[in-house]
Amino acid sequence: MRSLCTWILVAAMVGLLGTAGPEAQEIKGPIKIVVPYPAGGGSDVVARLIADKLKDALGQAVIVENKPGAGGRIGTEYVKGQPADGSVMLVVNPALFVVAPVVFSKLAYDPETDFAPVSVIQQYQFCVSVPAASTIGDVKALIDWIKKNPNQANFGSPAAGSLPHFFGLMIAKTAGVEMVHSSYNGSGPLVTALIGGQIPIGVDAYDAQSAYHPDKIRILATAGTARKSSDIPTFIEQGFPEIEGVGWNAIVVPAKTPKPVIAKLSAAIAQAVRTPDVAEKIRGLGSDPVGTTPEEAAAVFKKDRERWVPIIKASGFKAE
Repeated sequence: MRSLCTWILVAAMVGLLGTAGPEAQEIKGPIKIVVPYPAGGGSDVVARLIADKLKDALGQAVIVENKPGAGGRIGTEYVKGQPADGSVMLVVNPALFVVAPVVFSKLAYDPETDFAPVSVIQQYQFCVSVPAASTIGDVKALIDWIKKNPNQANFGSPAAGSLPHFFGLMIAKTAGVEMVHSSYNGSGPLVTALIGGQIPIGVDAYDAQSAYHPDKIRILATAGTARKSSDIPTFIEQGFPEIEGVGWNAIVVPAKTPKPVIAKLSAAIAQAVRTPDVAEKIRGLGSDPVGTTPEEAAAVFKKDRERWVPIIKASGFKAE
């Protein structure tokens, strides 16, 4: 009888330990945030801002490690194989978690089964623009111009297979027009082509073009639910509620990481992102600070797959 009682007591204690809150979960340090891109980019800057705050929140060293290559896929594959204990996190975006699974026939990771969402840390809007000398002043005028000048209806994006590429196709599909895509080697060359009048329409992230508006290029609309600038209305405000497109950076961990550990990391990250000085610096990058729960991050991933995958597939674009 005593042994049975002892067994029941031990089982009860194990159950209590298994349901302990995030604060009771120890994570073996140092904790690493892997950025799958070179140092100095937007993802890297935000990761380092967060890392500085997490050191205090988690009570241990948090370092940022850059593992660039293959458009972010090398770093992503690396984290997939790391211990599922919260000690290694990964910064991801739609290019890695939404676009890549569609355009690459052989991908060494599955975003839905190899990783667990932790938090969306920032969001940024896309926009459509024209040269400053253009007579086109709003989205309706742009669509009218495309209909009247189908042979000139080319739009540029910073890269083939990028989300701005597919956002341009979303605009065309929603408006019932056709546009031919021209790929540029980054946001800088695209802006240069717009300023010089070599391309009539540009599609990119707002923060990549806002510094040139309105003197050198004219941003006609941004693709979020709220304005980024008082003088630039959204697509929604201009009568196109279907045209909505935002990018994001998020934190994920290897699949099978315990939920209490994920909850602990998520709470600390959300607190870090919302710290006034960090939030201000993120806004200075042209993005909006977010900080979500794991469940909210999963919902963002799901919504974006539902939004973008049909457009990507319809384009027929393949990276290989």
